[in-house]
Amino acid sequence: MTEIKRRVVSGGELWWLREGPGAHGQEPKDVHVVADALAGSFRFVEESSSAHGLRKPQLGALHAVLAHRSTEEAEPITIVMPTGTGKTETMLAAYCYEPSRTMVVVPSDALRTQIAEKFVTLGVLAEVGAVIGGFLCPAVLVLSSGLTTVEEADELLDGTNVIVATAQALDKCSEPARTRLTGGCTRLFVDEAHHVGARTWREIVDLFSDREVVQFTATPYREDGRHLGGRVAYAYPLRLAQKHGYFARVNYRSIIDLSDPDRAVATAAVEQLRADLDAGYDHLLMARVSSVERAKQVVALYEELAPDLHPLRIDTGLAGSTRRKRQDRLGQDCRIVVCVNMLGEGFDLPNLKIAAVHDPQKSLAVTLQFIGRFTRTGSGTLGEASAFVPLQVTGVDERLRKLYGEDADWNEVIQDLTERGVGREKARSDFERGFGSLPREIAMRSIHPKMSTVVYQTPTAPRWRPEGVYDLFEDRLLTTQLGINNSGKVVWWVSRQPTPVRWGEFASFNELVHHLYVAHLDDSAGFLYINSTDNNSLHEDIARTVCGDSVTLLRGESVYRILAQVQRRIPTNVGLLDSVSRNRRFSMHVGQDVLHAWRGEGGTKMKTNIFAHGFTDGRAVSFGASRKGRVWSHERARDIHDWVRWAKRVGPVITDTSISLETVMSGFLLPKPATERPPLVPLSIEWPHHLVATMSENRKVLYSDAEFSLLDTELTLIAHTTDGPLQFALRTPEWSLQFAFEFDENEPPRIRPIGEDGVVTTPSGRGSLAAFLTAHGLLVTFENELVLVEQGYLLQPDRERRLFPTDSIEVFDWSGIEIKRESQGPDRDPSTVQHRAIDIFSTESDWELIVDDDGTGELADVVFLRRVDDELEVLLAHCKYSSEEKPGARIGDLYDVCGQAMKMNRAKSMPELLTKRLFRRENERVAAGRSGILTGDIETLAVVVREARFRRLRVTVAIIQPGMSKMKASEDMRALLGAADRFLSEKYDMTLRVVASP
Repeated sequence: MTEIKRRVVSGGELWWLREGPGAHGQEPKDVHVVADALAGSFRFVEESSSAHGLRKPQLGALHAVLAHRSTEEAEPITIVMPTGTGKTETMLAAYCYEPSRTMVVVPSDALRTQIAEKFVTLGVLAEVGAVIGGFLCPAVLVLSSGLTTVEEADELLDGTNVIVATAQALDKCSEPARTRLTGGCTRLFVDEAHHVGARTWREIVDLFSDREVVQFTATPYREDGRHLGGRVAYAYPLRLAQKHGYFARVNYRSIIDLSDPDRAVATAAVEQLRADLDAGYDHLLMARVSSVERAKQVVALYEELAPDLHPLRIDTGLAGSTRRKRQDRLGQDCRIVVCVNMLGEGFDLPNLKIAAVHDPQKSLAVTLQFIGRFTRTGSGTLGEASAFVPLQVTGVDERLRKLYGEDADWNEVIQDLTERGVGREKARSDFERGFGSLPREIAMRSIHPKMSTVVYQTPTAPRWRPEGVYDLFEDRLLTTQLGINNSGKVVWWVSRQPTPVRWGEFASFNELVHHLYVAHLDDSAGFLYINSTDNNSLHEDIARTVCGDSVTLLRGESVYRILAQVQRRIPTNVGLLDSVSRNRRFSMHVGQDVLHAWRGEGGTKMKTNIFAHGFTDGRAVSFGASRKGRVWSHERARDIHDWVRWAKRVGPVITDTSISLETVMSGFLLPKPATERPPLVPLSIEWPHHLVATMSENRKVLYSDAEFSLLDTELTLIAHTTDGPLQFALRTPEWSLQFAFEFDENEPPRIRPIGEDGVVTTPSGRGSLAAFLTAHGLLVTFENELVLVEQGYLLQPDRERRLFPTDSIEVFDWSGIEIKRESQGPDRDPSTVQHRAIDIFSTESDWELIVDDDGTGELADVVFLRRVDDELEVLLAHCKYSSEEKPGARIGDLYDVCGQAMKMNRAKSMPELLTKRLFRRENERVAAGRSGILTGDIETLAVVVREARFRRLRVTVAIIQPGMSKMKASEDMRALLGAADRFLSEKYDMTLRVVASP
């Protein structure tokens, strides 16, 4: 039996043990007597299958602390121990080994109480035999408010062995009192040390700059970029925490319900709780919300769904005494608790096993902490943990994957039960399982190699000896093991390379650079590919080590053949070597200067490297090639598997002698400055890809007090004419503003408002919308395949125009349709062009989803989707009303719909972006009380979103214009359709369908 006595003192309470092992009695003993009695009583007792003791992580961390203590260095050290492995007992052991006065800083009142109780009783140390003999437990000062005088501090120090305080309480002390109080302690323990980046915490650590500081945390990093300071002296891996039963698996599930996500999450979580209880598990459910107001709403929902489980809310909106009473009910009659964020850091309740995350955290560090609450293990009455999260188009699922990058072992802790792989994902998983050897320091799925390689040709039967890298790199290896996949012939590793500092010459120190290396032997084709972040080498030593001395580096002009697979290729960087001038041997040319570099000067310059962008396999790509032998792209691989698939296409291309180098070098679109308005009909205008390539809503436009994300805007041309101002409108659901291009002989085009200007808000501030448009540029497509790109250049292929075949124009039955009416509207008007198109297209294939996406910022008027094998098949239908009652040969009826078909297709060519955008727009419609889904359901769309990154995209674009007569279509109309067909086919590998009247 133990009994803790408490006495009110200045700034808080003094605690000591009255009864039990190490007790003082009715009055606290002198601090020196306590220290003397405890000195020499500590024993290293290790837990075993037959006896209690300290856990392996506790002993490992303790030895790290003592090793650091023996050096008498003042630099702080950090101890990383996953939740549930026993950080507090490690602090107790480190104190008992050398019982001098110690301060412990914690982040919350609850954790202050919990830590103080552990110190005043020495926790389980006596029970497991880690302290023996006539020891005394320390007298503990629990500091809860500020001190004002030095005398108060001195009086407290005289009767205290350990001080436990929050940073806030210490911050409230006067500076002299705080300095005296901390100065009377020989060491500082910091719990939940990820807080150290905050000012109040940092100032406390700084007061111990000449003494021992040990920081304990489960999450040794901060997303705000601030550092904990000090080196990591010990880190216990999560995989071992789980292996030895300290850390439970978390089963993660996304919940899909856009109309009422709170109810869907609560229903799924309650079902899991009831199933766990029925299975005999003593589990509790915690529902996490973001505010007290939300807590009130959500607890009412749980009271409706599970009144027998007695849901409670615990948050700062309640009095402290009420919160404590409700905490005491957890695990008694109450099985569900609704809280804001968490129940306080360090709150120890292993029964918390079901997380219902109604409002997901935005901070990855907080997400890690929150997950840790549910990974604690206990008796056999506890099972695996479950987390239920409402599906987010962006954010949560990406953060879950990002967890793997923070610690390789999260792969073994979190099982995402909502992830459904397809063929490409299975290939990726099989590839990863092929690694018989893997480094434990780095998660392989968190490696994103740059698309870059040098290529070596190998003999007919090349050897494969990746283990030779151990000898080649010796002590330069960061990873203790190489990642080796012998079946796939892949090896990867990370090196640490000391390099001289650039600002001086010193023998005593240098900079440490880490390089990633990946090598792949494609023995069937006879190529060895080597990727590295060290671009100063062509890695001949690695090639010879891995595959023998018979390898040959592929170099010279043949490397430029890689550019042959890029359609509509545009050079953006060209390096030249001058064979005459000694003063300017090498020069790099970019932008408009590429024109001069490409044509050369007097035949004296040789191209040494070329970088170009264009389109391959229906997607935007970039390729660079150097005569020295390197091939690269600006793309970044999702993982090593992606890089291997990319690299294997390089060798066969650059050794293909059927590819004419002359044809490659002559097939570029050379940019010309847009100094005047092109005398052609503009077809479409759109945002540059970099502004809409993500689902970010950080960029917003504001006018007349109504603000919208760029994703909710649409750019439309005001007139389709060959002359006059080039004008356009920026439209939102509530307002529209007009702008015009201004062309100049010496500067890129500027954009000015016609009338009032809008305001744009970005993470860097607010400013003029016209200035923002000018700075970022816009993409304008004209007839005859001319494009004005965002950098202010004109691009146009030099070739004859193509006429769309008349026989390829399809004809629908338009009887009963008012062809001058386009949109079916929310009432699904059957007499409209859109409705008839839906009726006919929906019968052509077994579509899983048909979505009416008509509206500002649409992907198309109607989107049809289905999954076929490893593909995602999409039909984007663009409808247009006729300007007259009867079909004819009016080219004006085609300009707008051709522009729509060609618009935003870079986004439409990326499966993840296309499906996320469609999901986001459906989410907005549901929030407004309607839905665009005509066939299928939101759950199917959500699964398609998750699978999109693993599927190949096959897109068909349909132009529907009943105002065009197939038999009367003019040559100019067919040329316009032919240009659209070429544009879609060459840039995005999309098929164009044209639907008209007879």
